[in-house]
Amino acid sequence: MSTCPEVTVARHGQRPMRCVGLSLVTNRCPDDYEQLASSDHDDVLEVADQRADDIQRLVSALLARISID
Repeated sequence: MSTCPEVTVARHGQRPMRCVGLSLVTNRCPDDYEQLASSDHDDVLEVADQRADDIQRLVSALLARISID
């Protein structure tokens, strides 16, 4: 999913906002399209669950460093 439209509106709207983007890659594109390996929604949810604590710590650290003008 893309956040570009939202960021464009946020940056160029009536009250421009500072933005930050954060993505968690939860599956890989196959290196070889002849491979039969694939991932499904359950795989994506599993990786997201595995990384949830890391993302929470990252977001908390970022929020602690943001200066409010």
